[in-house]
Amino acid sequence: MADDWADFLNPDVVRTRLLRTGLFLVAHEMLLSAIKDRTHDFYSNTWTNNDGWKPSPDYREKVLSLDPKGKNDPFRASVAWLRQMEAIDEDDEVSIRKLTEERNRLAHELRNVLGGTIEHDFESLFPKLVHLVAKIDRWWIFNVDLATDPELAGEEFDVDRITPGSLMLLQVLNQVALGNDEEAWALYHAFASAHNDARF
Repeated sequence: MADDWADFLNPDVVRTRLLRTGLFLVAHEMLLSAIKDRTHDFYSNTWTNNDGWKPSPDYREKVLSLDPKGKNDPFRASVAWLRQMEAIDEDDEVSIRKLTEERNRLAHELRNVLGGTIEHDFESLFPKLVHLVAKIDRWWIFNVDLATDPELAGEEFDVDRITPGSLMLLQVLNQVALGNDEEAWALYHAFASAHNDARF
């Protein structure tokens, strides 16, 4: 008990736990967007001022109907759709489920995570999350964004060499939030220097 309180009152320990948990939750939101939002938008063809993009009837027929629980859940259905499109495989699907379970556990047990009574295996889980975000975003970029751009018709691209903005953002956040001070400040100073140069 004394060790638990010592950790809870240790700024370095609590700060690291909070940063890791926050970074994991942010990355999971990006995964949700890559899975659910991109699929929804792909099947949307009408803009409304109140609700934004409205999906076409194909969305219900070709996506929502794939929900394995038969409840038209957009997230589960979109995972199934991406599997059908071969954007992800069976192992990815299992990882998405486990990472989502961990996300829910962290969100509901945040106090216990910060207090150290619940462990969060950030070192092994976060790289899997980043990998999935990058893989799915690459698929969207390669198969939709690039494939439908008339200016890029006939061009050849190596999907593995595509670096999605989501991947760059997560890498920067990870380095700034959890990297050593020297590396984290190096990014800031490089940006500040480039920004100042651009002003002249």
